[in-house]
Amino acid sequence: MEMTVKNTTHLRRGFTLVELLVVIAIIGILIGMLLPAVQQVREAARRTTCSNNIRQLALAVHSYESARQRFPVNQIGAGAPTSGGFAAGYYSWMVPVLPFIEQQNVFNQFDLTVNNGDGNDYKISDSHPNAQAVGQLIDAFLCPSDTPNLNNSVILGSANPAPSSYASNAGWPSRSTGFSGERSPSSMFNGVIPLVNPVAADSWHGSNRIGFQHIVDGASNTTLISERLIQQGNSGPEISAGDERTRSLHILERFEPQGSIVQQMSSSHSHILESAHIGRSWSSGWPMAGPTYMHVQTPNKTIGHYNDSEQKGDFVLTAGSQHTSGVNVALVDGSVKFISNNISQDVWWGFGSRDDGRTFSLED
Repeated sequence: MEMTVKNTTHLRRGFTLVELLVVIAIIGILIGMLLPAVQQVREAARRTTCSNNIRQLALAVHSYESARQRFPVNQIGAGAPTSGGFAAGYYSWMVPVLPFIEQQNVFNQFDLTVNNGDGNDYKISDSHPNAQAVGQLIDAFLCPSDTPNLNNSVILGSANPAPSSYASNAGWPSRSTGFSGERSPSSMFNGVIPLVNPVAADSWHGSNRIGFQHIVDGASNTTLISERLIQQGNSGPEISAGDERTRSLHILERFEPQGSIVQQMSSSHSHILESAHIGRSWSSGWPMAGPTYMHVQTPNKTIGHYNDSEQKGDFVLTAGSQHTSGVNVALVDGSVKFISNNISQDVWWGFGSRDDGRTFSLED
């Protein structure tokens, strides 16, 4: 019997080049659609962490006030600045609250009887007794959406002080005459964390013993802490080419309503020296580097300084962040709110003063 053998051939068909390109294109489109959503989720998580950081700082200030019946002050220590001004010698309000954010070990590293600097103006070297303490990078002091330049040795000395994303409410500048000129030029400091110049007292500072009883407008109507951007540049060209929100504009020396100060800043010019140190040392009480801000410009606008901001401490830093469309702030009552860049100027001014007699809602 004759057998017939069939010769079968199995054909294997692969992707053509056109099909492969189509698949790659589809995958690319899907990734492009998913990436913004992933970024939004990550930013939402970072903003939540930032909010928690500010809340913990606010609660630390509460604990400090409960223990001492007053809020901490900006400029502490027994050292005497060799320069005779704010530039060196004293420490920020963040140092005494360290034990209340579980940083007792860092606080114990400070010797507050010595100057916060080596006598070379504001700089502090790696041989300074407090070099290790001022160089401590503390996660609770940094917003995770911010990526600061951690090389601060060029600007602030070889101890390389660590930065902070957060600052306390220093109210309105000493030149501010209020919403429309109704405030006396001799009015006192109206922020929450007092400013002190231990070597040259300034009448504008008023009392350094401010507590909850002095928040006349109400703890839910006054800000305590906000985010504040950190200078990234280590040279004049880097600062000039960097974020305009960290370039400090010179403000003319005259008494003005809040709105007029804003107008001056919009037509002014920036100074490199006053811009170079912003936010780069959480431990320094020096206004150019330390953790304070003021309520003049609404969030994420420009910042400014007067000729004597260094002595008075009324460095007109503006609340700012790397979040989209606003900043996290803690009110004096400890609650944390996300404030839009589009908040009304009047409302923002009102939340900056503890005793101007006007109260606003954040929904206004």
